Amino acid sequence: MCHENEEEDDEDSAYFDCLPDALLLLIFNKLHDLKSLTKCLQVSKRFNSLVPLIDAAFISIPPLKHPTSSTTATSYVNTAFRLLFLNLFLKPLGCFHRIMAPPKSNTRSFDLSCCRRNGVLKFFKELKSLHLELPGDGGELGSSTGASFLQWKAGFGTNLKTCVIVGATSFRKCLEKEERSREGPMEEETVLNDEELKLRVIWTISCLIAASTRHCLLKQILADNPSIPSLERVAISDANKHGVLSVGKEELVEMRNSMNTFESSSSSSPIERSPVPELNMKLLHSPVLELPKSGYVMEGATLVLIRPVADGMIENDGGDSLVGDEKPFSESVREMIKVKKSYLLTMSSF
Repeated sequence: MCHENEEEDDEDSAYFDCLPDALLLLIFNKLHDLKSLTKCLQVSKRFNSLVPLIDAAFISIPPLKHPTSSTTATSYVNTAFRLLFLNLFLKPLGCFHRIMAPPKSNTRSFDLSCCRRNGVLKFFKELKSLHLELPGDGGELGSSTGASFLQWKAGFGTNLKTCVIVGATSFRKCLEKEERSREGPMEEETVLNDEELKLRVIWTISCLIAASTRHCLLKQILADNPSIPSLERVAISDANKHGVLSVGKEELVEMRNSMNTFESSSSSSPIERSPVPELNMKLLHSPVLELPKSGYVMEGATLVLIRPVADGMIENDGGDSLVGDEKPFSESVREMIKVKKSYLLTMSSF
């Protein structure tokens, strides 16, 4: 029986070896997942020569592994005693400053080893499209900002070029009894009060910070991987589907040309964010927004269209180059741009 199985395996392998390189490369391109492709590199010499020729890859970035609870507790106690001694006896003024100052947040909660210099990404020199998915931490956007639904898409070159944000205070499935046809997609328009407007500004700032952090991350990856000059598109999303940073071919060239003075951060340093330029914003609001194609209802629906002040005023184009076909995000954008009343805002760089 063992001999028969070995013969069958050899026969299957022979059939597989008959496949032309072009067909195998097509299969590898359909595979996308970099973790699986990396394993394929070790299968055979033929695979090892073909896999690096793929032009599209998807990388799911894992979260950082945290030490065990006992190790963490011991480390915390030791650190606490050292800080207590230093702060109370050697640096009382510094201690007071640290107590009064806001705590620093560590935005680096994921493992970028595969994208760092000499990481596995260096083997894939023919990549044209790269999609990175960051782990969902549950706290980047959404409920922490008072929004039931909050998604964004941003386009970058050297700096932010455009950003589209959709938010809602309530987001739920539409019940059959609520379904009704009417000429306009909106309820009667209402004016936002100061608190409601302030909440929308918080949504906007949260999304812009998330987008600019990912832009800085992309600059680090490009700096660490100069051997992939053929990249034409990069997207950085997250497992929670809160937002997508998108960069095209021209923007990648622009970024590389502006990175002569950019120093790639070491693997131990925290990821910072790129500066956000002075912005023009157009905010559109609807108290109730029905999405018949998606089957959802939004309450307190808000659309924010953003563009740098240097690029002029904003038209209600809905950021078509960014929106895509994802529902309900795309449907809500295309419905919201029909709202007649809008708020025009300017935000200083930060």
